[in-house]
Amino acid sequence: MTDYRVTEASNYFDLNSLDQLRKKALNNEKESIREVANQFEAMFATMLIKSMRQANEAFETDSPFNNKQTKFYTDMQDKQLALDISRHGALGLADALVNQLDPTSMITPKEINPDKLVMPGVEQSSMMDFIKIKLADDFNKQDQTVASVAEKSENKILMFKDKQSFIDTLLPYAKKAAKVLGVSPAALIAQSALETGWGKKVISANNHRSSFNLFNIKADEGWQGDNISKNSLEIENGIGVERKSRFRAYDNISQSFNDYQSFIKQNQRYAEALKQGENAERYVEELQKAGYATDPQYAEKIKQIMKGSSFQLTIKRGEF
Repeated sequence: MTDYRVTEASNYFDLNSLDQLRKKALNNEKESIREVANQFEAMFATMLIKSMRQANEAFETDSPFNNKQTKFYTDMQDKQLALDISRHGALGLADALVNQLDPTSMITPKEINPDKLVMPGVEQSSMMDFIKIKLADDFNKQDQTVASVAEKSENKILMFKDKQSFIDTLLPYAKKAAKVLGVSPAALIAQSALETGWGKKVISANNHRSSFNLFNIKADEGWQGDNISKNSLEIENGIGVERKSRFRAYDNISQSFNDYQSFIKQNQRYAEALKQGENAERYVEELQKAGYATDPQYAEKIKQIMKGSSFQLTIKRGEF
C-alpha cells in the first residue's frame, strides 16, 4: 500500500509550512523526501490544469466571468486543487519519485493468508487443483467435442463448432462409407460440406428436428423412411427455380452415410464415378455429369472446398 501521509505543506497559501519544508530539504532530512515529491507532483498537476484552462479559453470570449479578477482567483483555486491532488497520490508521480530516491519509505503490502480470501462456507480449492482440472479439460477437449455432437444427435439437433470440428466429426463415418465405395473419404466430406454449408444448413423440420441428411438426398417414391418437405433451388436451363421437394430424414449421422453409400452404389448412373477410385476430383466431376445436382459449378465448388486450409491440415496429418 502506498504511503499517502498528509504533508505539512497542505495549503497553497501556507507560506510558513513551505518555509519549513525548504529548511528540511536543505538539511537533507530523510522525511522531507515525501513532502518534496508531493510538491513536485503538485507543480505537475498545476501545469495539467493550466493547459486544460487554456484549451477552454476560446469558449470564454463572451462570458461575463472573463475578467482579470475572476482569472486571479481561479488560478489560486487551481493551484490549491493541484496540491490536494498530490496529497492524495492521485497521479502517482510522487510515489514514483519516492520509490526511486528512497524505496524503504514506501509501505509494502502485507501478505494475506489465502484462507482469509475464501467466503465463509465455501469449499477451498488450491491452485494445484485448478491446474489439474485445466489440464484434464485441455486433454479431453477433442473427446468432449465429439461427445457433444453425439449428445445433440440423440436430441435430434446437429451442430458443429467450426469447419475443423465438422471434418473431425464426420471423418470416421466418411472413411467407413468410402471404403465400401472404393473412393476417397475427402470427397464425401467435401460434398457434405457443400450440401449443408459446413453443417450449418442441414435440413430440419419445423420443430427444429434435424433430418441428418448430410448429402441432401431427395425422397423418391421408393423411399420408405421419414422425410421433410422443403423448398430448394434448382438450376433449370441456366435459371434458378425454387421448387418444393421431399428430402430423406434419418435418426443420426451413421444412417445418413449408410444411405448415401447405398444410394451411390445401387444407382447405375454413378457407375462411372465409382470407377475413379480415390481420385477425389474425378469422382465429384463424374457425380456432376451423372446429374447428382443441377448446379453447373457443383464439382468445382467441391474441389475448392478440398483445397481449403481445414482440408489441407487434415491431409497433412495423414487422416485422409
